[in-house]
Amino acid sequence: MIKPVELRAVTPEASFADALRQAIARRGLALNRIRTHLADRGLHVGVATLSTWQSGRRVPCEDSLAIVAALEELLQVPPGWLTGRIPPARTEPETSPQPYAVVDYAEALTRLLDRLRRDAHGRLRNVTVLEEVRMGADRSAHCRRVIQSVVAVQPVDRLIIAHQGEPGCDAEKLALRALSGCRTGRIARSPEAGAMLGELLLDRVLAVGETAVVRYEIEDRTGLPATEYQRFSEWGGMHCVLEVQFDRAALPVRVHEIRRRHTSGPNLVHRELMLTPDGRVHVIEASADPGTVGITWEWD
Repeated sequence: MIKPVELRAVTPEASFADALRQAIARRGLALNRIRTHLADRGLHVGVATLSTWQSGRRVPCEDSLAIVAALEELLQVPPGWLTGRIPPARTEPETSPQPYAVVDYAEALTRLLDRLRRDAHGRLRNVTVLEEVRMGADRSAHCRRVIQSVVAVQPVDRLIIAHQGEPGCDAEKLALRALSGCRTGRIARSPEAGAMLGELLLDRVLAVGETAVVRYEIEDRTGLPATEYQRFSEWGGMHCVLEVQFDRAALPVRVHEIRRRHTSGPNLVHRELMLTPDGRVHVIEASADPGTVGITWEWD
């Protein structure tokens, strides 16, 4: 008999989405693995549906109770741990949250989004993100290289990428470049926020449940020293690997992993990390909550 994992961190009042996210994180399973395990049992559910369940944007309906019960067994939680948290069906639609609400420059990004394509926001969910931040000898974060897999929750043909430079940076020196699986579209910049919003145009329109893998990089030619980097997620559920590569000529004296609900909020996690001999450090989050996963460092 499978012994259920401890779930002391999940209170009885926790929502279905919170309980599901934490159970997935404890098992360390990606959503596509969960989908495969369920399919092996004759139960079919898309990655997009699982993503919306754990983000709280949707809850399972009565027809999905068998899937939720199978999830309880797969995630090794007690029977009823998830099914008992499914709220009654709502008759009124939810109010859409402000775009980019987890970052402190949300208003600037929203204005940039209106200049690009507002209705493209929220149509994709991240499944996995593998991101490398490369630091220069001048202590600047001069390049981000990203491999990102996404799933469509609404028909969509583009991915919107946000980036903010260091305080006081020249936004004109921020550049987005598509590498594979997409091509670079329009770029909008906010000089006052030192931020950029750019389009990565997909090869075709994705239908709901379809996936894509894109590779891109963001170049920052401002040359300003950096002391942290945070990857944000508005909906959560992504499997995130974040790595920082320091130049051997400029190594920090201390490095920490952080988790926050908001870029300028308090640390939910603050844990010291050790550099590898070649100057690398990384964090891995199996199923990130809405908010940020980040790395901070001290130079002196």
